[in-house]
Amino acid sequence: MICTRLRQFVIPAMLAACCMCSSGCTIVGFLFMAGEEFHKSGNHVEEATYAGLKDKNFAVLVSADRMIQANYPEVVPQMATGVSSRLAENVDAAGYVPGERVLSYQYNNPSWAAKSYSEIATELGVERLVIVDIQEFRLNDPGNRYIWDGVAAATIGVVEADGPFPDDLTHEHFVHVTFPDSGGYGPEQYSRIEMLSVLKSRFVNRTTWPFYDAEIPNDLAY
Repeated sequence: MICTRLRQFVIPAMLAACCMCSSGCTIVGFLFMAGEEFHKSGNHVEEATYAGLKDKNFAVLVSADRMIQANYPEVVPQMATGVSSRLAENVDAAGYVPGERVLSYQYNNPSWAAKSYSEIATELGVERLVIVDIQEFRLNDPGNRYIWDGVAAATIGVVEADGPFPDDLTHEHFVHVTFPDSGGYGPEQYSRIEMLSVLKSRFVNRTTWPFYDAEIPNDLAY
């Protein structure tokens, strides 16, 4: 009799407890997922690792080897104008040489690459040179033009022409961005123009963010 009555009260109580636990776990899980989604939708600030462009005049000097320039002639001009404009908007510089003028300087002075950094800075009238050395740029693997596999990589350096070492890099960071974020995409999904546009945007972001306190999306894929 006692055992029967125990079963009548204990078993329902245990089932109710399990249901409550299950419901609680569901609520906790839902809140956790909601928190994750909220975090992904937000931004965070990455502090500058080099703030030496502030109150200085600067110019952005972009270079790439002949193979890259032959295959993608738009890359150097687009990166030069994109990087210089973004920096000008954010670093509180005293002034800057627009990318188009730097490109004109390079075009009209074919021997610029043989000059010292201090000479180039003097000729451009700046105290800082931002050096963008593009080492890799491609939209697909060599020999496979049917699948996009975009890569843009470069070493970024800064020359302080008014400092004690006007021909040396005083800051350096490496940039490596890709697109698409997964494989299997070809010209049917993204055009060449779209590929170039996304790679340029990602490259400019990663190149310039270290120079100012940048607000960056938490769910950034690159």
